[in-house]
Amino acid sequence: MFEILDKAKHQGYSAEIFYVKRTEFSINEEKQIYSRFLNEEGYGLRVFKDGKVGFAYSTRLDENLLDNAIKSWKVSERDDANQIPTHNKVNYLNLYKKFDLSEVVKEKIRELEDLKEKKINIVTLNSTAWVSEVGIISTEGMNLSEKRSGISVSASANYKDSTYVGPEIYETRSFRDPSTSIDEMKDSIIEKVQITSERTTLDFKPKSVILTPKAVYYLVFPLLSHAISLENYYRNRSPLKEGELINEKLRIVDNPLIENSVYSRSFDGEGQQSLNNEIINANVKKFLSNYYWSIKAKRENTASASRGYSSIPYIYPSNLEFYVKNEEEDLSEEGKVYVDEVQGVHTSNFDTGEFSVVGSVSWIIKDGKKISLKEIVVTSNLKDLLKGIQRTSKKRLMIGNVSTGELEIQGLSVV
Repeated sequence: MFEILDKAKHQGYSAEIFYVKRTEFSINEEKQIYSRFLNEEGYGLRVFKDGKVGFAYSTRLDENLLDNAIKSWKVSERDDANQIPTHNKVNYLNLYKKFDLSEVVKEKIRELEDLKEKKINIVTLNSTAWVSEVGIISTEGMNLSEKRSGISVSASANYKDSTYVGPEIYETRSFRDPSTSIDEMKDSIIEKVQITSERTTLDFKPKSVILTPKAVYYLVFPLLSHAISLENYYRNRSPLKEGELINEKLRIVDNPLIENSVYSRSFDGEGQQSLNNEIINANVKKFLSNYYWSIKAKRENTASASRGYSSIPYIYPSNLEFYVKNEEEDLSEEGKVYVDEVQGVHTSNFDTGEFSVVGSVSWIIKDGKKISLKEIVVTSNLKDLLKGIQRTSKKRLMIGNVSTGELEIQGLSVV
């Protein structure tokens, strides 16, 4: 790698190589059982000169990589914000747990197979474990690398008898520590399959909607990720405004420093020290940025660059944490609608935040019992959703890269 950087420097370019080396093992159970072992490595090279940048990537490290990056540079447009990231000191997290990939995956599959003994129809079971080495070196003295390990488990199941087939329930969790329990996930899928063993029609106007942590991840996270990007704010493609009052009860933080989250990192995709960024605290506090957009928009760099070796850096949250001042042990109450799974988020208008999604798994409380609803439609926009958050449950879950309790929201249209 250093030879390529030396050649680039000799030709007058500043250069940076981002590399990933990944080993992965997985087992998937459907009607048949199959396993997969993956070894992958790749390299992304950016070259900078005269306000222009070129990029190329390859799974092989040779001179063709530099030649292709220079060809890209020659046809790129000049922009003074195209600057190579500078080196800074990184405080390393403990993101690597040493374990045998295949043994951990087999153990988690055995734990998932306990579900077969329950009165539910198992559709798929999956467990995956990996170890990645991620690094960045540059002509400007940057030389960073770290190992990151991770494990994910998932299961899908439904209720099935001779006359009725319920909706498929999908649950997944990810973590770094192999000793992390998956009992909560197993209990969750059993309960939801049982809830959806029969379904009724919504015949009243709900006084509020409660999004489970899974619904927050699949509905709110995509819309909010788009809205809090400095690039989208700069291009007038975000529904949020800097300093705007959103909700005096609400606080949202982007936290890349949660060691057991597989989305955490000691440094971002451009080698910048990871930072804990407060996005909303009643008001909109800041937008997430990377090196280019912090210069372009004249804002602080929040070190929120994400990338793989085959892409240039883009802005993306790490772990979004939702906090609400009003916390309660239990939000369940008659007259409210719980939404757990949604479909159609991709059809939303991300620039305005408007959405109309199908609540494919939802329920109400009646006489102390959870009763599943036939498909409902939830309509609103991101800003009104955030403004309408009233309270949260004290119990929190990490679903994907969202950490939150259940969120009770007023003002959403449900039909």
